[in-house]
Amino acid sequence: MLAPASGNVSLRTVSSSRPQLLRSESQQSAAASDDYYSLSSRNSSSRSPSTTSRATVVRYMTPNSRPVSRTSSPNVSRTMLAPPVVAPRAGYTSNAQVANRDTFTPINSAEQLTEDRDMSEGTSAPAVEDSYAGRGPTPGMDDSPYIRFAINQLTRDPEASQSRRTSESGSESTTAGNLVWDDDLGHFVRAATSPAQQPLLTPERDPHNSVDPEAFVAVDPPEGSLIHPPLDFVPVVLRPGALAVVIFCVLLMISGVTFCNVWSKDHQGIWGYNGRSGSRYFVFQFLPQILGVVISILTIVVQAAVYRVMPFVTMASERPFGKVLQKIPILPRNFLFPDISHFIHGEALVGFSLFTIWLSNFVAVPLLGCLFQAKWYVIDGQGKWQWATVTSIGWTLVSVYGLLAIGLILLLLRFLRTWSGLMWDPVCLADLICIVQRSNILDDFEYSEIAPDVGKTLDSRVLRLGYWQLSQRAHSGIFYGIGEAGASIGNPSLHRIEKNRRDQPHGLSKVSFDVEQQAVSENDDSDIYSPSIRYRWAPWFLRKTAVVGWTVILCGLFIAFVVASFLHHAIQDGFTPRLPTMPSVSAFSSSNFLYSLIPAFIGNLMFLAWQHIDSYFRVLQPYAMLSSPEGASAEQSLLLAYPSLLPFQVTAIAIINKHYKIAWISLMSVVFGALPILAGGVFMSFYYPSENDIRVGSLMPAFYTIIGFCAVYMISFLCIWPGRRRYLPHDISTLADQMSFLYQSPLLSDKLLREPRSKTDLVTRLVVAPPGEQEFPKYGFGIYVGRDGREHLGIDRYRRPGRADMLITTGSMR
Repeated sequence: MLAPASGNVSLRTVSSSRPQLLRSESQQSAAASDDYYSLSSRNSSSRSPSTTSRATVVRYMTPNSRPVSRTSSPNVSRTMLAPPVVAPRAGYTSNAQVANRDTFTPINSAEQLTEDRDMSEGTSAPAVEDSYAGRGPTPGMDDSPYIRFAINQLTRDPEASQSRRTSESGSESTTAGNLVWDDDLGHFVRAATSPAQQPLLTPERDPHNSVDPEAFVAVDPPEGSLIHPPLDFVPVVLRPGALAVVIFCVLLMISGVTFCNVWSKDHQGIWGYNGRSGSRYFVFQFLPQILGVVISILTIVVQAAVYRVMPFVTMASERPFGKVLQKIPILPRNFLFPDISHFIHGEALVGFSLFTIWLSNFVAVPLLGCLFQAKWYVIDGQGKWQWATVTSIGWTLVSVYGLLAIGLILLLLRFLRTWSGLMWDPVCLADLICIVQRSNILDDFEYSEIAPDVGKTLDSRVLRLGYWQLSQRAHSGIFYGIGEAGASIGNPSLHRIEKNRRDQPHGLSKVSFDVEQQAVSENDDSDIYSPSIRYRWAPWFLRKTAVVGWTVILCGLFIAFVVASFLHHAIQDGFTPRLPTMPSVSAFSSSNFLYSLIPAFIGNLMFLAWQHIDSYFRVLQPYAMLSSPEGASAEQSLLLAYPSLLPFQVTAIAIINKHYKIAWISLMSVVFGALPILAGGVFMSFYYPSENDIRVGSLMPAFYTIIGFCAVYMISFLCIWPGRRRYLPHDISTLADQMSFLYQSPLLSDKLLREPRSKTDLVTRLVVAPPGEQEFPKYGFGIYVGRDGREHLGIDRYRRPGRADMLITTGSMR
């Protein structure tokens, strides 16, 4: 056995010109630990020789890859280039010694150790000499490679060695993957690290400063996968069953009008006329308009669903139109004027269907008010008044409803087994967040939230909605969303967020607000704090000046209508028609047609105009709730889905949510259908025996009802006063408009919203408190710190741990 040395000897600091032996309490040798073996514990080196076990077993790999146990003396420095060879114990034969020597060969020869000892200074040399006593050159083997290795270790740069030890101070052992076998040296050494020596290695990039060059690759979902369901969802009202019901109602209307036309012509009328009261008057003067308004409401529900999903369906079909986000609306605008945007973007079937819906809603109900007239017939030698069909109007209605039926059938075929690109119906802001959270086009929206027209700030891109993979990381899995095929991942803010947070003290938000800043920002159209930006937009018919103007005009017209109607009993006693009243052969009467069509047409315009108001208030309600000074819960904001609800259903849910303005406006959108119904049948030419004249009179109960509805209509305009919360920086009628408020929102990377697999999953995540938090999160629309570390205007959580609250100015400014 070797005698223990007096201390721990280390070759720690050796000058390249004059090697020296210094005594130090070294914990580890870079040469030994990196290229040979690892000691079992660092603590053992700090013990005294008397307390340290002499039987510390260290395992290392030999050239023959056989693990061998060695007994290392604690007196020998851990920085020695190789562990000492243990002297053979008693009982060992020469063959055992030879086998032991073959297993491990010392790296230094006796001659080299003698030279090192002569060059060294100090008192530690004898200890080293004793440690290597009795060991000579390896017989039959060239020791020069080992000698060169030892010299390199002794003369290497101390600073580089220190840097290497610093970078590996947290490691107890060498990773086998970084070692390679050296035939010359006879042991494992570290792999080369210079770029010239390992050209196939990819250098690490700082994720905070880099942009991943990988691209989006379109893929199909695996068949039968529950995690990645097929993207063929279609809203209920656009499915074959629901559309078939609407088509059946339209065909019934066509059949009824056709029957009345034919029967009236062949049988000299349909039913006998018995005056201005009774069930017969109701059947011929009000029932047709009621049926027409029912069909109108059904088609309004259908077209709302079409508008809601068409941008997504167009992207899923991969049509080569580059402005789907900017140009195809998601809000119905097909009430007073026809919308041709779908024709422009390659959806001719949908465009034609929407045009037929607009045409039927615009002209059918007023024409139904003129369909039947009272006509004098001579039957069996006796003359009598009969209800008859105006043939020309009847065939016009057949044509209008026939086109509507064709349009609905084409719509059914368009959505029959279609690849819609949707997992579920995108009816709320939370749905939109899930669709765009991993999009590679979000960089295009840079500061678009303060642009007056978002569409003009975006480039034309051919987009796709579906499943994606990264081109160089197929193992990362499949994800879902909107993207541009072949384009890079983009969105470098995901990589820069942590760096920007480090630039801020304690990671707090930089959002702040003060009166001086507000005064400077009053007229600055590029400052997100400016009220001229935050409260810039509202639909033209909902702006304060427009609402005041509508209210004044309606009040004036209402007062004039009431005065003119009751002054000198003008309506009750009838008035001169000033037009021919005698029905023609086809039962057409100029005076009856005029005094039925014009009132019904005015009432229909009022009914359709209110649909615009109802549509915008439904979609604006989430933003109004998000603009509350203290934010709003997910149920009251991100999950609100008023645009997709059915008539009366909106009213019931709005009352439950205490959104009374929405409840009233949506209720009136159906109730005001009574205006064209009553106005189309209230006036008719009658013979007044007392005056011996034919005059235009009215059914007074129906006329009083019309006055009541007109009064409600006028008062309802006072309810549509938008208020500050319903003013936004720009329009929200397209996907691009709404995405501009989300493109930098931390909600897109929020784990709470990350890749839900169903609508139930999404709702469940939002209605429960996040993990580790006691309170339910609230959300707001205001100024927040985005994922790029800069301030943005849009939607985010009102309060986030480690950040200042979102700045919502609706409550701080008056």
